[in-house]
Amino acid sequence: MEKIVIVGAGASGLLASIVLSKKGYKVVLIEKEKKLAKKLRATGNGRCNITNLKINNYNFHSSSGDTKNFIVSYRDVENLFLTLGIPFTAMEDGRVFPLSKEANNVADMLEYQAKKYGVKIIKECEVLELKKGFEIVTSKGVFKTEKLILATGHKAGRVGGSDKILEFVKGFGHTIIEPYPSLVQLITKEDFTKCSGVKLKVNLSLISNGEFIKEVKGDLLFTNYGISGLSVLDISIGVAKRLKNYEYIEVIVDFFQDYNKEKLKLILNSLDKNIPIGIALRGILPAKLIPFILQKGEINSKTLTSREINRLSYILKNFRIEIIDTKGFKSAEVVSGGVALNEIDENMESKKIKNLYFLGEMIDIDGDRGGYNLHFAWSSVIKLKL
Repeated sequence: MEKIVIVGAGASGLLASIVLSKKGYKVVLIEKEKKLAKKLRATGNGRCNITNLKINNYNFHSSSGDTKNFIVSYRDVENLFLTLGIPFTAMEDGRVFPLSKEANNVADMLEYQAKKYGVKIIKECEVLELKKGFEIVTSKGVFKTEKLILATGHKAGRVGGSDKILEFVKGFGHTIIEPYPSLVQLITKEDFTKCSGVKLKVNLSLISNGEFIKEVKGDLLFTNYGISGLSVLDISIGVAKRLKNYEYIEVIVDFFQDYNKEKLKLILNSLDKNIPIGIALRGILPAKLIPFILQKGEINSKTLTSREINRLSYILKNFRIEIIDTKGFKSAEVVSGGVALNEIDENMESKKIKNLYFLGEMIDIDGDRGGYNLHFAWSSVIKLKL
């Protein structure tokens, strides 16, 4: 049997070890952690958002190539997992989970299947050096192989992942798109500590150097460092890179997405104009948010007047927040960047070095929130042709 070494026992590496061992390859799986698939175990708040029914090319992003030839269908992924005894269940919004809705179950099942098919798993084994000719120097000895698969992921979140392997790959002559955090909370110039904990459903627009980039709807959570929530994660893709390029980034919050400006004016006009404005607004806004709204609108009047209503109707639909940073790699759900996509063929093999393959987060492809990033991890395994 031909020997293959896979470095990284996360989602894609672990699944690849099963698929290849079932085909008759002798697989050695190297993992630096004590526990396999640590990041997979944490996905979907422990429920494992394993894929999405609505797979489209526009859900996947790369700065170094076209993603369309690297993404398989939802059905391809579902069929593969059915062969492993992991059926799916879908939510109304398209998110798909294992029927058990337990990420640990998925990771444990994959590990069991790997062992069942004879994969040699070496845990707590850190790669110290990668040499051309595929000599892998590790903390547990030297491994040699004719075919090498790299699936080490990135340093997103607080578990697993490393960018060390990318440095070795760069030494092999590959272009590395600099990694940056994505699907991440945002740090604001304005201090929102006094309204920390306020959560609302909003419409959020991303603006860069005055140019509209994109718009999303969802939860917005004010925090002591800035803003979080699903809408923020959705809109954060690419923000770190833009900030590094010294672009001026702001988001515009529409607190009343279901009302146009005229309908909002009618609501404001219906409020009691004979009581303090800060009290009157409690009929439509969280109390802790009101001082920020009044300050942003430069509203000093004690009660609601026509001027204040006009001003409020604008501010409530155009509340601007300057973004100065992200919460970084440790808080990010995903990391963008990695091995340049245009240097990898559709079989996941390096165009520069024969018999060198890349999977999952190693590659400069990242997906939207909602199971798309795990979908790409599985896709890269299905596309793998040795």
